[in-house]
Amino acid sequence: MIKPQFESYRYVGEICRLNSQSIVECRLPGSEISGILAVYAKAVPADCVCADGVVQYGGKLFLCIVYEDGDKKVCRAERGAEFYHKAEGEKIAPAHFAKAAFSCANVTWRREGSGLYVSAVVDADIGVYGGKQMDYLVGGEGLIVKKDVARVHKTVCVSGETEGEDEFDADHIGDILLHSEKAVVNRVNASGGQIDVEGEISLHICVLKGEDDVCSYERLIPYKISLPSEEAFGNIIAGARVDVKSAHLSAGTDEEKGASHILFAYTLCAECFLTVVDEISVVEDVFSTEAKMDVKTQKDEGRYLMNHIKTTERVGGEAVLSPMIEGDFVLQAAVLPRAELTCKKTDRGFEAEGAVLAEVLLCGADGGHRAATLTLPVVFPIEAEGDALEIDCAVCGLNVRRKKSGEVEAEATLRLSVRCYEDRAWGYVSEVIEGEPCDDADCGFSVFMTEVGEDIWQVAKRLACSPEDLQKSNPNLVFPLKERQRIFLYRQIK
Repeated sequence: MIKPQFESYRYVGEICRLNSQSIVECRLPGSEISGILAVYAKAVPADCVCADGVVQYGGKLFLCIVYEDGDKKVCRAERGAEFYHKAEGEKIAPAHFAKAAFSCANVTWRREGSGLYVSAVVDADIGVYGGKQMDYLVGGEGLIVKKDVARVHKTVCVSGETEGEDEFDADHIGDILLHSEKAVVNRVNASGGQIDVEGEISLHICVLKGEDDVCSYERLIPYKISLPSEEAFGNIIAGARVDVKSAHLSAGTDEEKGASHILFAYTLCAECFLTVVDEISVVEDVFSTEAKMDVKTQKDEGRYLMNHIKTTERVGGEAVLSPMIEGDFVLQAAVLPRAELTCKKTDRGFEAEGAVLAEVLLCGADGGHRAATLTLPVVFPIEAEGDALEIDCAVCGLNVRRKKSGEVEAEATLRLSVRCYEDRAWGYVSEVIEGEPCDDADCGFSVFMTEVGEDIWQVAKRLACSPEDLQKSNPNLVFPLKERQRIFLYRQIK
């Protein structure tokens, strides 16, 4: 009779990743709007709850619209809307928890009657986490086991917020039309029971000077967030994603100096992810010389953070304006700069491909304003290791020039925060069911022929003897076998 012994290990890991999209719409009175010049859309998560087979999430969409009225004056309006949606997944249970990151794309508008409707597609990238348990064999009476070390990766999620402000001087400002913010992470350190996240906020501001003069400013604002964590000890890998949860700008003017100053107050939300590796001694394979057995194995796997790096890329070249603007016009400002990148792994390493986008505000000879979307295609390598990358990107120093031929050139600096992931898997014996007793040996000496490439465990398992007894009976054998060999096996007759 065999007596297997099992142990249990509990940890928190990633259950699955989901992606879901929803369309959110706001209505504006359209009678005074002659044409929309730019729309900034920002979605902020609110609730994210797991249920059976589904993640129910919600948030708020904030829209800032810059438009031209019937008198060719540049104006702005702000709107907001709450939204609720769900993402389905078979593995999701109420005991799990989820983290959602939102991004907005495909901002469009249309007129219906006296109203103007602005809509945006909110893309939700959701990570679902929860408790996992390993019930694994460690040995037992009547068993011959092959041991292995399972490197179990568990995930620790730590969230927190911080507030800050920054004040800086600017030329005389009539009104702040639009502002957009993007936070990137430069460094994450987890030690001494604390997680320190350092990075920069890329702030872009579109302002109105005088009656119709539009211009833009940009500023890099450093930040630091410190969060307590009981897991932030030892050799662990840490990464973070930081979002600007709220931002408020106000402008003041010093009449004597003829200059203005801008106060930027903000709230940052940090989602930190720690990867902690525990080494567990498990049984990889097992057999018995006393009874036949039905052996079941279990495999666990996941995508785990292995590094968080910062890099900078300078891009430039010929860009495209859509729609094409005919006639004489002046480039006034490039607002809402952003990058849409996809990352793929090639034989040469990782490569990022996509485009730098911005809304370009133009002033025609008649004093009217127009807008076009600038697209600058980009492709560049990323020096990183792993199986997959996640990229947060801030566009800085965007410069747009119109050539004599009517074509447009652009250049910018991309500040990249790259989280590097690897796919890991580990297996172990999870169940042993005893079957019929093994047949008693009827001879004390046997000769077997092996196969090329077999190791000592494979041969011992096939011959139903321990690796130690096999090596003792055949001390001259070297494993793995480079050619077929005769193996002599001695048994004690009962």
